[in-house]
Amino acid sequence: MTADEPAGDTDAEAASLPDPAISDASAGRRDPAVTKFPSYPALARRRRIEGEATVCFKVAPDGRVLEAEVASSTHEIFEEPALEAILQSSFEPLAPGEELVPTICRTYRFRLDPVTDS
Repeated sequence: MTADEPAGDTDAEAASLPDPAISDASAGRRDPAVTKFPSYPALARRRRIEGEATVCFKVAPDGRVLEAEVASSTHEIFEEPALEAILQSSFEPLAPGEELVPTICRTYRFRLDPVTDS
C-alpha cells in the first residue's frame, strides 16, 4: 500500500472506497498529478450513512490546489474528509501557452458495501 491509497478496513461492515467523480465547471480541464482519496468517516460507517460532497477549488499554474470550499454535500459529515482530500491532491503544471482554468469542482461519493450474512 502506498501513501496515496486509503488504509484497509477490517470491520465486518467494511466501507468501499469513495468514488471521486470529476466534473469541470469550465471549458478547460486540468489533469491530476496526485489524487488523494478521503477517508470514510467512522461515525458515518457505524450509522450506515452514505452520501457525497462536492468541493470547488482553483488550481495554481504550478498545480497546487487553492481556495477549496465545499459547494454542496448530502451530509456535513462528509465535508471535512472531502476538503482534506482535495487539499492533499495536486495537478499537472500548466504547459507553456496553456490557459488557467478558473474553477474546478470534484464530487466525492461515499458508498458502503452491502452487509451480508455470514
